[in-house]
Amino acid sequence: MSIDLDTTEGRKQYLSDKLDDLLEGINESYGTVLMGELLNRLELTIRDFNDEMKNLCDQLVEKQEERQQLLEMLKSREEVTSLKVKEKSTTSEEIEETIPVWEKKLAKLEKK
Repeated sequence: MSIDLDTTEGRKQYLSDKLDDLLEGINESYGTVLMGELLNRLELTIRDFNDEMKNLCDQLVEKQEERQQLLEMLKSREEVTSLKVKEKSTTSEEIEETIPVWEKKLAKLEKK
């Protein structure tokens, strides 16, 4: 039987055969201990992965809530600004003064 290490399947088969050969010799004395250790490590790996995924999801939710709050704050600020403009007749200079600098820069970028 020839060994094909050029393909993924060939390498998997080779490793599987070698692992089977190794386990055959130690199975009677160490097989249960080895299997127990492998299972413990697998459980630990899965637990770590789940914890990391939970942390990432929590961070995503937190960031989304922050974005929503900022969006609501911007909307309320725009409403207040538009109400101020409607309530009193102001000159364009007074309106310019109430608009934050970042909004002016954003408007310039949008015009380009």
